[in-house]
Amino acid sequence: MKYVVVDLEMNKVSKAFAEQRQIWNMEVIEIGAVVLDESYNEISCFKTYVKPSFNSIIEPKIEKLTGITTGKVMNAPKFEEAFHMFSEFCASIGDVIQIIQWSDSDLTQILGEIAQKGYQPTQYEAGLIENWYDFQHEFGEILGLSRQVSLENALMYAGEEFVGDMHDALYDARNTAELFSITRVEEKKQRTLDKVVKMLHPEESKCTMGDLFDFSSIMAGVC
Repeated sequence: MKYVVVDLEMNKVSKAFAEQRQIWNMEVIEIGAVVLDESYNEISCFKTYVKPSFNSIIEPKIEKLTGITTGKVMNAPKFEEAFHMFSEFCASIGDVIQIIQWSDSDLTQILGEIAQKGYQPTQYEAGLIENWYDFQHEFGEILGLSRQVSLENALMYAGEEFVGDMHDALYDARNTAELFSITRVEEKKQRTLDKVVKMLHPEESKCTMGDLFDFSSIMAGVC
């Protein structure tokens, strides 16, 4: 099995498209993904900008956050083509895959945009949509957190630094993949997540991660 860790960046639907905004008020403007092998090492990556259909510009707030300009998406494929490109990339892996996302918002965005634009997924794409796993939820459960944590903070808790530009879809996917590998590789898990125990559970800092958490059910859940 291979793991495809994916991330999306979005732009607001223009107020000029009132009807479309009633269905969904955001559009994908970038898709980034990395492929991990059975040992959780990166073996391939994917990135494309996506041209929005319902806004002629990238909103200033989004441009400042992501670094994505109107010029970068002007000649990019629209959502339907870009999503098909992503699905073909996944199919080219030639193995059973699990899609990994940080939070369930990316899948929600994909589903909303498919409905908004009347896109008909292929049989393979429909299978991909059914095979997305919310790693943010799992990570919060591992740490015993009562609320969802941002990717940046999750890395901080794990004693890791964000590598690359935040809110760049490929870098976000790559950093999510690093956290994912930490929870799957025993050596990384003990070395890195023990730091989290000392930060979040100082009274239990003498315990190991194995003492505090049962990872077996989580590991069994991604297959």
